[in-house]
Parts: sequence; C-alpha cells; structure tokens
Amino acid sequence: MILRRMNMIAFAALASAASLDAVEPANPAPVESYPVEGRVRLPRDAALPTTEVTLNGDEHRALTRPDGRFTFHDVPPGVYLLDVLSLDYVFSQIKLNLPATAGEQPRCLEYVYPGAAKKPHPYPVELTPHLKAQYFEERESPGLHTLFANPMLLMMLFTGGLVMFMPKLMDGLDPEEKKKLEEQMGSAGDPTALLKNMFGMPSGDADDSDDDEPKQKSIKRK
Repeated sequence: MILRRMNMIAFAALASAASLDAVEPANPAPVESYPVEGRVRLPRDAALPTTEVTLNGDEHRALTRPDGRFTFHDVPPGVYLLDVLSLDYVFSQIKLNLPATAGEQPRCLEYVYPGAAKKPHPYPVELTPHLKAQYFEERESPGLHTLFANPMLLMMLFTGGLVMFMPKLMDGLDPEEKKKLEEQMGSAGDPTALLKNMFGMPSGDADDSDDDEPKQKSIKRK
C-alpha cells in the first residue's frame, strides 16, 4: 500500500514538471534578414514602366517587374524608408520596421509626402500614385483676365480716362489757375521748357536776351 502511494506521488510530480516545461515559453530565435515584398500599381491597372524602388536612399535597390511587383532580398532587421523613384507619378513614402525576432510581423507607416502626418499601412506594401507629376506650368488661355493683367493696357486706359475727364476738371478751376495751366500745357511741346518751368529755372529766351545785351552795348561804343 505504501509503495503504491509512493508511485502515485512520483507520477504526479513528473506530470507537474512536464506541464511546467510545456507552459514555459521558449526563447524566440533572432532573424538575420527579410525578403521585403510589395507592388506598385497605376490607376485603372495601366501599364507600369520599369520603376526603381529604394530603401534608405541607395542602401537597397529593386526594380519592378511587368506586373508592378518588387522584392528586396536579404534585408537585415531595422527601420527603412521606402521610396518609389518615378518620373511620371508621385507616390507616398513608407517607413518600414523589420523586427529582429521571429514571429513578429513587419510594421509600416505611410507618409503621403515627407513631413506629413503618418498613418498605418498594410504589409506587403502596395502603392498607388496620388497624382501625375507636372514639370511645366500650363499656359493660360487668353481672356479678359489676361488683358487687364497687362500693365501697358492699364496705362492706356488711365491715359484715356485723363483725356476724357480733363475738360471737366478744367471747367471747375479758377480762371487764373486755368490760364496758368493752359500756358504750361502750351509749352509742353518743348520738353526743355517744360522741365525748366517745373523746376523754376529761367527759360532760354531770358538767357539769350542777357547774352545779346553786351553785344548791343559794344556796337554802340564803336
């Protein structure tokens, strides 16, 4: 009887030890490298030319296949920035986190443009363009908005307004001011005389009269 109880106790101890070994988690094995996969697609499944995809600039490079899929081989664990180098379309930038332990899935964050707010993105990466790249500005079609944006046309309109409204302004002036203004406008044909009147300089006639006086006096002495 005693021997039977001892056997039962030993059996229970072995069973409990086995259950503890089954519950205790094993240490996860480290991961040396990953194959990073993804796909680049165009709207309406249009044909995609061969496009280069990079991780951290030129640290890892891959080219898309005819169906738009790409694969980076032997990528060590770490954090990477994935960029699609396209000349025709603008794609999001993906921040890729490859864990160093087995059993964890890679995590992705999407940036619509560098510096934009981040948002989760599924893995494997699948990217579609946001817009078509434009390198040149389209020429505006002619219209009224382009005519009134022309400074020469604005100057012509201003001059025409002065010509139309100047007589009405002249009628409202005092007779003396009106006569003085007419005299100044009459001498506008000579730019030199107009500038001299504006700056208060003596006119050329006065200078000529001053130059003629000594000649006349010298003639009288003879």
